[in-house]
Amino acid sequence: MITQVIFAIIEIFTIFAIGAYVRHRGMLEEQDLTKLSKLVVDILFPMLVFSSITKNLDPNKLNELWIMPLAGFGLMACGALLGIFLKKGLKNRSPERVATFHHYCAINNYVFLPIIILSNLWGKEYLPLLFIMNIGSTIGFWTIGVALLGGNFKSAVKNIFSINLVAIIAAIAIVLIGIPVPPIVTNICTKLGSAAVPLMLLLIGAAIYGAPHLFKNRWDVTYLTIVRLIVIPLILVAILKLFNLPQDNFRVIFIVTLMPVSASSAVITRRFGGDPNFAGQAIIVTTIASIATIPVMIYFFG
Repeated sequence: MITQVIFAIIEIFTIFAIGAYVRHRGMLEEQDLTKLSKLVVDILFPMLVFSSITKNLDPNKLNELWIMPLAGFGLMACGALLGIFLKKGLKNRSPERVATFHHYCAINNYVFLPIIILSNLWGKEYLPLLFIMNIGSTIGFWTIGVALLGGNFKSAVKNIFSINLVAIIAAIAIVLIGIPVPPIVTNICTKLGSAAVPLMLLLIGAAIYGAPHLFKNRWDVTYLTIVRLIVIPLILVAILKLFNLPQDNFRVIFIVTLMPVSASSAVITRRFGGDPNFAGQAIIVTTIASIATIPVMIYFFG
């Protein structure tokens, strides 16, 4: 199991590196990143969500689903509360740095890395639970996450009601009612959806390529790494242990708590405020460090 986790994280970082190489060679420009990101978020990822839920969600467990969105939002809310106290440990106290740190206390990589780790550890049967959990995570991202960066709360809220949410609700309704999905629809969604995760990771690698001063801010990024990968997960896992959650639900929530910082925040900090350079450095450092911390946390608490 530990070996599978390590290889899953190495897989993520390797795709980041390929994305950076593609950007370095000029195969992708800044304007290309925005267009391709929209393709992934608005077309490919909803197809992945729809096919995964309709194929793998057990209708007998629908009564347990309410836990997942609540947990997704709750993890971010707890992280934001903890960040109020933890941000005092920063060396650089500029508003942009503090806002980015506080954002990362609340927001981690709740989508793409968990997909790979859950698939490698326990199979794709766990992905529907993750995607349903993402309803709450998405609400938390566009409300708590954006607010912590000082962004426009009202303009961010509209991102909650996305095509991904429609895909999740439609897929759950189909499973609940028992409507058969035509094989051709399933095949198209599965094949196109399978490209969503690697393409988004490649785009993220391209987005963080060339960030100036990438290896400065050593104290702050080290402190953030300890907070995001050790301190906050230990507190959240202790809270989770107080609840008698079904094993499948616990495993998905547990894995999400262990994730490094949100890779998509490299783009979000440019849009809503914060420190993009610090954000890019944090993505690389926390993702590398998670190669060690995730297996250790799973070994002792999973």
